Amino acid sequence: MFLAIEWTSTNFHAWLLDQSGTIQGEHQCPRGVNSVTNKDFAGVVREELAHWLTKVDAIYISGMATSRTGWLESPFATLPARPQDLIKAAVEARPDGLPTVFFLPGLARTLPLPDVMRGEEMAIFGIEGSLPKAIILPGAHSKWVTTDGEAITDLTTYMSGEVFNLLRKDSLVSKLIPADYTPSPEGFDKGLAIARDKRALPGGVLQRIFSARSLVLFDQLPAAGIADYLQGLIIGCEIVEALSGKSQPSEIVVLGQSPIADAYRTALAAFGIASPTRAANAAYGFAKILKQ
Repeated sequence: MFLAIEWTSTNFHAWLLDQSGTIQGEHQCPRGVNSVTNKDFAGVVREELAHWLTKVDAIYISGMATSRTGWLESPFATLPARPQDLIKAAVEARPDGLPTVFFLPGLARTLPLPDVMRGEEMAIFGIEGSLPKAIILPGAHSKWVTTDGEAITDLTTYMSGEVFNLLRKDSLVSKLIPADYTPSPEGFDKGLAIARDKRALPGGVLQRIFSARSLVLFDQLPAAGIADYLQGLIIGCEIVEALSGKSQPSEIVVLGQSPIADAYRTALAAFGIASPTRAANAAYGFAKILKQ
């Protein structure tokens, strides 16, 4: 038996796996890396998983717990990367009172500028069947990933979610957003349209952001629609940038079932790109790696 832990900045998610990779148990709590005091990561594992520790031969960890700010830093595996490359690059440790712990690496593209992800690869490898050619993992830092069906071949990070949250909460335009926010699909669609319209402005997202204020001043956007307008604009500009200079794919898989994932699916549809649903579970990603 093995323990697989996806330990992100804000969440602790563990699975008990048997030798075949079948899930025998699951435990989740909000004790993410950022909440661990005095770097007592081993203590968190003992407290949260005491009922499993006597049953397992080893523990495998991915996510921010394996980063420079986490428990123990593991190096990045460079692209292209297959499941076996992760297990080969894992760092082994033997903490007191715990089974052997393997800290799995993140993935890195080194040229033309370094780009990385740490933890998201487990969800990608957890997709059932062959990997889609193009994948988006939405979030504060969305990841655009390409594969050859088996290996992850490229990745690009867009800080769209974080930029949107900063603009919505602490910016010139945020002061115009009503306190009693209600969703505005019309605002989202308008933002998407402005992102796609090359005639609107010659530049990119930095020029277009100010329109969230100027359109309100000229009564072309209600204040109640600013937040959704910004989200549509930023996601739309992300898609424009990601596809720039490339042949437009017929489909891109968006991982996750959440409002932000749905927003990406809506945006892709506006570009004429399908976003079929594919089942993905990080536990299956661990299982695939452990079989190598």
